[in-house]
Amino acid sequence: MYLHRAERFVEIRGKDGLHYGGDQAWFSWEGREGQSHVARQGACGTVALANIAAYLAESNPEAYGGLYAYPDYEKDSFLAHMGDLYGYVRPFHVGKFPLGIWPVSRLAGGMERFARERGVQLRAVWRDWAFSRGNVLRYVLEGLERDRPPAMLVGTHRQRQVEVLLPGRGSCCQDISLHWVTVTGVRRDDGTGKVKLAVSTWGGQAFLDLDEYVRERIYAGVVYFE
Repeated sequence: MYLHRAERFVEIRGKDGLHYGGDQAWFSWEGREGQSHVARQGACGTVALANIAAYLAESNPEAYGGLYAYPDYEKDSFLAHMGDLYGYVRPFHVGKFPLGIWPVSRLAGGMERFARERGVQLRAVWRDWAFSRGNVLRYVLEGLERDRPPAMLVGTHRQRQVEVLLPGRGSCCQDISLHWVTVTGVRRDDGTGKVKLAVSTWGGQAFLDLDEYVRERIYAGVVYFE
């Protein structure tokens, strides 16, 4: 199962080509190198929310159009959108050392404030379910079925790096340990029972093994909004 528009998801156009969602490496503020460094290293959750806001705004402009304030999806416009979200959800840090965005409730609260101040009704969907393989899959599928992309916090993943597919430009390896991604689909192998989560991360698409994901129960979590 995939989002209705998972193939293109949030298609961002830059001078370097197309991107499948945003990339935290784009963060930059002139004269504020410390803040730029912290954001590039630790604001993956901010980008996940920027992806979700943009996807909802384009999918249902009548209800969610206020979540994206720009006329196009050029890279500069989307970077400004990422900066808007950064005002509501930014990483903890000590000096220039980023500590990431956690817990999940903090990320969710920032998204709700962002929406509320733009006149959009949007709430995190919480389920009183234990953290298990079956319940994580159940929750993710619930969000995808409603066309609501979940934000997922990957913990101290044993697969420290993942191949990221860049639209029309090959692939690269990126770190996904203690990292937020945006889930766009679920792919199941009926023969083996293996489940892969399709995600947007670092401006491209990657696939995460669900079994590996649920091994980490402390620094992990998932949330979608409606």
